[in-house]
Amino acid sequence: RRVAITAGNKGLDILDRAFSFVESQNSACDDDPEMKKTLDSILDRLDRIEAAISAFSEDRTDQASEKEEMDEKLNSVASEVIDRVNEKLNSVASEVSEKVDYLQAMLINETSSIEKKLDTSLELSEKSIKLGTTIQTRQNVWLSEIRLISLFKLTGENNPHSSRDYNPGLAVDGQFVFSTNSPGDMRTYTHTSSGAADNKMWIKLGGLFRVYSVRVWNIRDASKPRFSGTNIYVDDTLVGTASGDWGFHDFTLPEEKVVYGSKVTLHQPRADYIIVLEVQVWGNGPYNSTDLFN
Repeated sequence: RRVAITAGNKGLDILDRAFSFVESQNSACDDDPEMKKTLDSILDRLDRIEAAISAFSEDRTDQASEKEEMDEKLNSVASEVIDRVNEKLNSVASEVSEKVDYLQAMLINETSSIEKKLDTSLELSEKSIKLGTTIQTRQNVWLSEIRLISLFKLTGENNPHSSRDYNPGLAVDGQFVFSTNSPGDMRTYTHTSSGAADNKMWIKLGGLFRVYSVRVWNIRDASKPRFSGTNIYVDDTLVGTASGDWGFHDFTLPEEKVVYGSKVTLHQPRADYIIVLEVQVWGNGPYNSTDLFN
């Protein structure tokens, strides 16, 4: 607006000087009609220029006023937008702060819960170690109490004799010493039905035991050689194979060989009978499956 006013004022000053000059010349040309006519024409044009400059100045003043009004409106709108943005940002910041506080509280609670669980876990671990030590100590005590664990236990075989007088239970009845070697005086022995291959006889111990020794009293007549080659198993672990025509076979495990099982099996892979007076299994237990130590 100030620029427009300044420009208009300068134009009017120039016109004033032009008017003064032309009027002075016009008064001096009274005797020259032609010159006077020209000067009058110039004065007329100067009047129109003056009117145009005045109109221009007024128009620029109006434009400046409209621009100022528009600037004020823009400033007002910008201020309102800034205020609303700031208000929204403050609201968002407040919500974020609340959520951060909530998450921090949750993290503290979860951390506390985890710490409690860790404490409980450590306590249980200590108790488990103590219990394991107790169990191992108990087992170590039991190691000095190796005992007969096969007497009167359940027995079976895959090729039973037709006569009940030769049932496999006679191998765990505790009777195996006689005054003579006559078969008629040795009725308490077990005898498979035939001499087929893969004859088996087994003893179920009734629990999970650590086995230290399996001892077999063989028949004492001419059938003694039939037992040679028989494999002795504790569950699926081979602990020995009979060799020689002996009346007694001892399958005692070395101390470093630890064998657990619930079943002892005599297996003759060769086509031959299994004929034995007595089978003794020595060990300790019973144990749980999670109660084992090497």
